[in-house]
Amino acid sequence: MTNKDLIVNSDLDLGSKVISLLICTAQDLTAEMTRNIKHLNLSLLQVQILHILDSAEAGTLTVNQITDFMMFDNPNVSRALNKLMKQGLILKERSHVDQRVVYITITEQGQQMHIDADKELGKISLDLSMADKQRLYELLLAI
Repeated sequence: MTNKDLIVNSDLDLGSKVISLLICTAQDLTAEMTRNIKHLNLSLLQVQILHILDSAEAGTLTVNQITDFMMFDNPNVSRALNKLMKQGLILKERSHVDQRVVYITITEQGQQMHIDADKELGKISLDLSMADKQRLYELLLAI
């Protein structure tokens, strides 16, 4: 857990403190999310890939389409896809027309793993009232 007191008690201007606290909060939440899914033998990147595939029509996308849907650029997508394939959560198939194109399809086991991971991630909660969550949501949208 990050030491937010170092930021709060610093000489930073208010804007810098806000940005620093947002970064710390994101790091803390990412660490908690990682801990919550560790027993599933999945990374957050792998869960994101399963989510993207499970949301796609027919559950099939190309590798490029998956990376286009990602929240952040990640150079480890190919490695994550290989691990998901070894776990039987996705299938990979090269295009017969263009060998550079690889189609990725989520399996039934992958769909179930996505559901299980979402349940684990859903256990994470901000200790805020509903009104505070709504206000925070509105503030974050304004950024």
